[in-house]
Amino acid sequence: MKKKTIFLGQRVSDEDWNTLVADTKKVCNTLDKMNYITYSTLDENEEQFKNSSDWLFHAFKKIDKSDIFLAIVKSEKWSEGLLMEVGYVLAKKKIFVLAINRKVKNTYLREMTDIIVEFNDTDDLIKKFKKLKI
Repeated sequence: MKKKTIFLGQRVSDEDWNTLVADTKKVCNTLDKMNYITYSTLDENEEQFKNSSDWLFHAFKKIDKSDIFLAIVKSEKWSEGLLMEVGYVLAKKKIFVLAINRKVKNTYLREMTDIIVEFNDTDDLIKKFKKLKI
């Protein structure tokens, strides 16, 4: 059986970089062990892109090659990049998994997704992913 690929999208701007990288590695390692292939733009060397639009169009190409889009939403702070990725995913009719912190209330993303995983923190999210079948 072919492994499904998961594109991981999340807010990067104004986040604590070390925490973001550590949490992303935990999530990707968990999904990789579950026989998925994961991709995050954190895997890329940012310097290879001239500007934000190059980075975003690169993300769109990676989304095209992915089976599943996983958006991780930790707070009510939004990022333009994540919102554009979500719009692209919806237009392309990709499987859309929303992992959203329980504290986030001011969003209608829950209404637009295929699968919702609500979590309290990264460790809770990982426990829930281990039970998830996509």
